[in-house]
Amino acid sequence: MMNGVGLFQQAIALVASGSGGNALLRGADMMRRAADFGHVAAANNYGAMLHAGRGVRQDLVGARAYYHQAASAGLPIGLFNMGFMCFHGLGGPKDHKRARFLFLRAAQQDETDAITYLGLMLMSGQGGPADPRAARAWWSRGASLGNSRCAFNLGIAHAGGHGCPQDLVKAWRWFRQAERLGNPEAESELRRLEFAMSDEEQSRAFRRAS
Repeated sequence: MMNGVGLFQQAIALVASGSGGNALLRGADMMRRAADFGHVAAANNYGAMLHAGRGVRQDLVGARAYYHQAASAGLPIGLFNMGFMCFHGLGGPKDHKRARFLFLRAAQQDETDAITYLGLMLMSGQGGPADPRAARAWWSRGASLGNSRCAFNLGIAHAGGHGCPQDLVKAWRWFRQAERLGNPEAESELRRLEFAMSDEEQSRAFRRAS
């Protein structure tokens, strides 16, 4: 009889095979059994399958329960997913205070999606006091880890003077980094920003970039 690890490994192989159909159904069943054995990654993965309705009927309440299992074990992606459910009120009530706490715990383990959300909540004051400086610090951390959305958000913050003095040169630098990291919206923001910048600001931005 297989334990949670063996079931998880077989489930991953079946789901990743891309065969769909019966293989996906079997993979989902094995993922559930592995999760029920206490396998933390399986709990998160089965929660994601329930969330998306992949290989199983969509069940947001069930997804939230399995995400909770993974989050309770401290798995970073599980913490993020549980925070996401609390933030949006999926499978249960909205709870921004709890979402912010979960995003913080995941962010402390360099989960970049959690860093993005935590920064947004700190910037806007959702789930607790607003702290724009902390928001920018977290987004800087996320950008250094290669997250394009964090770099993009820093561009927005500096361009609009959100929680900091407006600085179009810093905004340009962050949008440029977001573009390099693959953010699809960054190019249009760069062009818009360049139109608004003075010749001196453009010169400083381009000189720094080179």
